[in-house]
Amino acid sequence: MNCKNDMGNAIFKLMLRQNLGCIARFHDYIDDALRATLIDEDADSSGVDKAYLRINLEKHFPEKLRETSFLLMFGHLEEMLYLLWRDKNPRSVQQDGGYGIKKFKSYIKDILGELGDNSTYSIIINAQEVRNALLHIAGRVPLSKHKDALKRVAISHPDSYKIENDRIRIELSGLLEFRNAISNLTEEIHNKSICT
Repeated sequence: MNCKNDMGNAIFKLMLRQNLGCIARFHDYIDDALRATLIDEDADSSGVDKAYLRINLEKHFPEKLRETSFLLMFGHLEEMLYLLWRDKNPRSVQQDGGYGIKKFKSYIKDILGELGDNSTYSIIINAQEVRNALLHIAGRVPLSKHKDALKRVAISHPDSYKIENDRIRIELSGLLEFRNAISNLTEEIHNKSICT
């Protein structure tokens, strides 16, 4: 197997890592700032204000930060899949119908082979269910046309997703798992697409 290893491919691979890394650094920076704010709570504020601030800093803001980072990562994934499909598509596989990741399924399958046992691809497909729920119904599971799929994702990946108060929630380990899946999938597609 001969792999092209030119400057363009090296830059593309660097972009795959750099853009995802920026999102991770954004998450970590804001998370650190939230923790610092919690430690430095204003001692002059009333007990009610402190309790309100504490619940926001300990629970609500970190949840929203994970959701925001998750959605940013998903946007990065879709952009990278589009660029890979457009520029690293040796057999010119057409996009499938549908939306999101599903429109790249034939291309991904062409590069990687059968996807049924591909755990990385499975993580990403599960993440798409969660992403759709977050964007279209604010994570409310009962409002979803795919509520059974969301419940299945939460039950089969309890360290990654939880359903609380009828909403799908992303755990920190789920965010990290998703980041690794994006990195692994896009780099594998990239590496295999430039080999002939």
